[in-house]
Amino acid sequence: MLEAALALALAAQAPLPDGNEYVRLLVAGAKRREEALNHYTYDVEQLLEEVDAKGKVTSRKVRRYEIFYVKGEPLQKLVAEDGKPLSDARRQSEEERIRDEVKAAVKERVNLNDPGVKLSAILERYDFRTLRREDLDGWPALVLEFRPRAGKRDLEGDAVLRNLGGRIFVDEEEQEVVRAEVNNTAPINFAFGLGASVSGLTVTVDFRKIEKGLWLPMRVEATAEARVLMVKGFRGRTTSIFSNYRRFEAASTEEVKP
Repeated sequence: MLEAALALALAAQAPLPDGNEYVRLLVAGAKRREEALNHYTYDVEQLLEEVDAKGKVTSRKVRRYEIFYVKGEPLQKLVAEDGKPLSDARRQSEEERIRDEVKAAVKERVNLNDPGVKLSAILERYDFRTLRREDLDGWPALVLEFRPRAGKRDLEGDAVLRNLGGRIFVDEEEQEVVRAEVNNTAPINFAFGLGASVSGLTVTVDFRKIEKGLWLPMRVEATAEARVLMVKGFRGRTTSIFSNYRRFEAASTEEVKP
């Protein structure tokens, strides 16, 4: 406690850094985190809920996945649903699906330099402003607000990204993003608004230290309010808990066995 209090006191005396300059220092760490995920397999417990206009849960489903990477692509295998293991028939079907995806991933030439919608690409897409320092779980964290830069970008998913904003919390000592809070700044339309229109979206991502110098996702919570085909309204919440990170080295002859 004394060490944490001293760190908070010292951090409070330091001037706030420029947001954009500081974030440039974080991009290398974010890319390192993305690359590290290629060498880990882990479990995800996912809770899917639909809620009504008053916030009451109308349906609930829990799924558990095993996640692993092949050629830089994440593959998820369903292993349980609503607290129960899959039936033999469904498990066999899932194994066959995963084998097909592994074969496709091995054959496909993946460009690992393509940022896609990874965290480093998101950091580079926005304009950042340093707000303040906060006590985050007993340690000083820089709080930075981000807003999309004007114009279109040659970036996968940019139609969505340019309508998002939010805040990130950074552990100053390790220069690692430990929390990200994202929300939409304007409605997000798919298929020109005829397919779906998302009027409300919030996403919170928390990271934890797996080993020295490596922070990986711990919890992701997302809520969304949308209208599908301009008629049906939808309100949902998804909570994903990441656990059991372990090293996973894959060669070019990946094979998944039951």
